[in-house]
Amino acid sequence: MKKLKLYFIYLLILLFTTIFFIALINLKKNIDNKSDQLSYVQKNLANKKAQLKNIHNKLLKKNINIENLVFEDGITFRSGIKKNLKLKEYDYDFKEFISDDIIFSKHPDASSSAYIDYYDDNIFLVTATGQITYSNVKNLDENKFILSSIKSNIQKIIRYDEFYYSSQFGIKDILIRNNQIYVSYVKEHYKDCFSTSILKGEVNFSYIFFNEFYSPDKCIEKDNKFYDTHKSDKMTAHQAGGRMIIVNNNLIFSTGEFRYRILAQDKESDFGKIISINLSNKSKKIISMGHRNPQGLYFDNDLNTLFSTEHGPSGGDEINYLDFNQINYIDIPNYGWPMASYGRHYFDLGDDQDPRYKLSPLKKSHSKYGFIEPLKYFDPSVGISQIIGIPNDFYKSDNNNFLVGTMGNAKKLKEGMISIFLFEYDNEKKIISSEFIPIMSRVRDMIFVEDKNFVLMYLETNNSLAILKKK
Repeated sequence: MKKLKLYFIYLLILLFTTIFFIALINLKKNIDNKSDQLSYVQKNLANKKAQLKNIHNKLLKKNINIENLVFEDGITFRSGIKKNLKLKEYDYDFKEFISDDIIFSKHPDASSSAYIDYYDDNIFLVTATGQITYSNVKNLDENKFILSSIKSNIQKIIRYDEFYYSSQFGIKDILIRNNQIYVSYVKEHYKDCFSTSILKGEVNFSYIFFNEFYSPDKCIEKDNKFYDTHKSDKMTAHQAGGRMIIVNNNLIFSTGEFRYRILAQDKESDFGKIISINLSNKSKKIISMGHRNPQGLYFDNDLNTLFSTEHGPSGGDEINYLDFNQINYIDIPNYGWPMASYGRHYFDLGDDQDPRYKLSPLKKSHSKYGFIEPLKYFDPSVGISQIIGIPNDFYKSDNNNFLVGTMGNAKKLKEGMISIFLFEYDNEKKIISSEFIPIMSRVRDMIFVEDKNFVLMYLETNNSLAILKKK
């Protein structure tokens, strides 16, 4: 009897083991099938994008812009995801409004790209292809609303085709103050030679007439010999910077180096810098250098300090600060790029034989080599984006607070990708604490709407505007 019981147990184990392995095999087949299906969908989407781009190019050659038709009667946003979020002991409502009308993106991982600002009770949204829209902020209380379109002369000023479809080239920020609207963008000076420049116009809901406000004397050519150093190097308009804020009577403006790395250390070049432009006479001063691609700017008035966020290479995204009390315009504060970084070059094999390290060594210590250390760096990179200050009415704290957006790959969500961070920092500009807030979409832009005490974001994975509001 004992042997029979033992035999029965062995039989059960064998049966369960067989079922388990059959289930594993079936699961693998299902995963393989799903993987094949996903691969097919991705290829199909890529083909559709290529077809749309081809059609759009042909229409552009005939001076027909698809977006002009889409935006003619404004663009519609409808209620989407709603959820509750908790920051420490405080509860917040998160709500998205989704649009199907913004069709072009400026990054392969994005569905669309746009930038936002708030002025005189209106939310303004400009797409990365230069379409300008607005709506009264009270309409965000509805489940569905329209952003009305504002015509402009942007398409008469910006004439190269790559600007008007999914590419690296486009609008980089919008800023509205004192009834003046500023738009930064990737400018083509002549065929295949680019910079980050600024247009300025007066706010008018019928038609905005833009003129050039700032443009550097020099541009960077696509076929510059610098890019011959490594086979993966090429001129990259993703590294254009372009963020703008106004401090006193100066427009503070960030510029990237378009992957022409060594320009960030050239005091005679405007690339890879943060620049101050006087609003009255347009005189320009470089206030910091050694930047790769600054993607966010925030000025803390109480501390008289500028905070910036910056894309690193493979690893090494940074948050930096510049104390305006210490600016003397002679010794330009230097943040090290590309001499120092906590990241490594893209496609680096890790053997230190990469020729790029000769001119761009990326030393890990900044201070050891005479450069300013970042307030914080991220490794791996989080795809850092905009930075905004938030008041105590929104998040009660004994410290100062800012939010930082990210746009990294969703596969690394736990490490801070496609989400936002809340940082608390003291009056000595030291970070006291941080909190990770999962948003599940690329946060391209953020503003704090003081009148309504909420954060407004543009999320380019979901084609959406989103509100984060304290309950």
